[in-house]
Amino acid sequence: MTLDNQSGALHLHAEHGGVGIVYFDQGAIVGAQERDREALTLGNVLQQLQFASQQQMDYVFTMQTQDALGKRIGERLVELNIITPQQLERALRTQALWTIRELSLWQAGDYTFHKGEQMPLDAVAPRIETTSAVMEALRYQHEWNALEHVLPAGMRTYLTMANEPPIDHPLQFNPMAWRVISRVNAQRTVRRIATSLRMPELEVARMVGPLVREGLLLPRGTAGAPGRPEAAARIDLERFDLFTLLISMEQVWLKCKTEADRLVALARFINQTMDALAETYKANDVALSPDTLATILEREGIYGVGDYRFVIENNRIALDEFTAYCRRTFDASSRGEAASSARFVEYRDQLQHALEMAFRAINARISSPAERVQNQEAWEALFMAFSS
Repeated sequence: MTLDNQSGALHLHAEHGGVGIVYFDQGAIVGAQERDREALTLGNVLQQLQFASQQQMDYVFTMQTQDALGKRIGERLVELNIITPQQLERALRTQALWTIRELSLWQAGDYTFHKGEQMPLDAVAPRIETTSAVMEALRYQHEWNALEHVLPAGMRTYLTMANEPPIDHPLQFNPMAWRVISRVNAQRTVRRIATSLRMPELEVARMVGPLVREGLLLPRGTAGAPGRPEAAARIDLERFDLFTLLISMEQVWLKCKTEADRLVALARFINQTMDALAETYKANDVALSPDTLATILEREGIYGVGDYRFVIENNRIALDEFTAYCRRTFDASSRGEAASSARFVEYRDQLQHALEMAFRAINARISSPAERVQNQEAWEALFMAFSS
């Protein structure tokens, strides 16, 4: 990947069912993900590095569920002065490296490289030299040789306390080992224990290993399962049916006869997209912030078309007023004309750009990378129909 300056995504499929992805940009690693409900999250890393507390993460996540399409969690933490931009960059870099070292333990499976596939466009992507990642993975593998028999599922190993300690055990612990033991019943996995202690998980694993060997803690396999972590899954869009939405848009577009009809249709498509998004989030018990659409458009400097400024309320463009404006502007001058006016093309492109921004914001929250690629191809095909 490095020697060829490759850009794309390396998809890993482990024999045991695990799925991981490593993203490259011009030969450098810019991100890594593992599809597991116990996968390492940014919140885990921020707490283990002592950059944020559990209470702070809970608060920011509550904000996230109220504005799921707004800022990402790291961006919110910086905005609230909980962490600095430098700490966010370090945490994202650490998350990628620690995820890669976990993936490096997989012994059997297959991989495919998807050239050109990118991370979601609004994701922060720290650049990591491949050599650094390889060295980190090798060091981790070497250390894990002594731990794999007592922690068979790595940081996701599910632990329980022994019902009775070994008879010959002196039951003398250093304070830190006792802190680890005291959290087993509540936290269960190495990763969760480390997060609650605000300690790097590898340090906690080093302490847990001897406690398992001594028979005080018992490994019970893994608490993990395919899919996103439970908290992240609530604001993911696994069931957003973009294709049905696009098909209905294309059918409406083909029926539009005038320039005004087409412009109003594009504005209506934006509203339909936001309505579908709100319904999807509602099913996950997540409320969509009423200013989500306005925020998406403001980021791109889209406030209206020509001298008309959109009226947006509760994520919907007011169509009655916009329709009246389009009729006044286009119907009288363009009725019977086959060619679109330069003004119409300008307005159409602006509305199409607004619709694309809504699609992109939604697509960034789709958990499946393959589905994100398919979605982008589908809406780009639709936009070609709009321009024809």
